[in-house]
Amino acid sequence: MSVNKVIELMAESSTSWEDAAQKAVSKAANSVKQIRSVWVQDFSATVDGEGKLSTYRVTCKVTFEVED
Repeated sequence: MSVNKVIELMAESSTSWEDAAQKAVSKAANSVKQIRSVWVQDFSATVDGEGKLSTYRVTCKVTFEVED
């Protein structure tokens, strides 16, 4: 039987929401082993003075298996 744990992370990128999610997972992978999945729960962005999206933000849940 395996046991999984879920942690919630927030990350941002100046490129895209996908890049922000990848940054969250990559950062978690530095200290967490056996990451199984990521669920992007929330998307948001900041808008610059010209009305364009400038910073993409995600809140996501990362699931990993707890080792014995």
